[in-house]
Amino acid sequence: MPSSPTPPTGKILESFADCRMVKATIPLLREESLHLDGVIKNFTDSSLTIQFPAQTLPVADLAKEGRWRITFDKGLSFLTIWAKLSVLLNPNHAQLDIIGSESNHYARRDHRVDTEIYLRFWQAGDGRQELPPHRARVNLSGYGISFSAEAALAANSLVELELFLPGGTLEKVRCVGRVIRGSNQKEHHSVTALELVNPCQDDIEKIFNFCMTEQFRDMQQKARMLASSMGPENS
Repeated sequence: MPSSPTPPTGKILESFADCRMVKATIPLLREESLHLDGVIKNFTDSSLTIQFPAQTLPVADLAKEGRWRITFDKGLSFLTIWAKLSVLLNPNHAQLDIIGSESNHYARRDHRVDTEIYLRFWQAGDGRQELPPHRARVNLSGYGISFSAEAALAANSLVELELFLPGGTLEKVRCVGRVIRGSNQKEHHSVTALELVNPCQDDIEKIFNFCMTEQFRDMQQKARMLASSMGPENS
């Protein structure tokens, strides 16, 4: 998260004016966060209103002074809006005050998805661990991966991974990751983040193609959710 996000300009907002489906990262108490798909209802240079058709917000757990992150995708570009809660209109609908923004263009390795894959991992240097792959919810891109892990992994340590990417064919990626956010034995199922270390171009292509396919599926789901949110009961 940037320390001092810049205020959005009219030109930036105008280029994303037709984007309605967004991803929201919502700050909760105890420094936790919630990730939801949302629908933008109104959008100006200083505020926006967002609706969550699929899930109600945990009102009692919202960090009232926390920063919300709203991400718009348009082709190969994306806009991140930083905002604070202004008014909770109802458990599915919030008005936010915009405090800053970032606009970037995707590189191939930047494509990132939240999805489920099969994986196994072990500490580098310990030898190959013959553990069966397990299904895991991950955040994946050509740069790195994060997932919930029971094993204690120290920051800056190296971990060997095997990723099994489902699709038309089951693609296998063998790589090494450096732990950039570790876990310890006191944190049961804490989220561990790893940066991929010098992945080969073939593995980057496998991850990129998988992420693109998952994003396309996500776009189809968003389109269905947007259509349902435009019904008379959601107006």
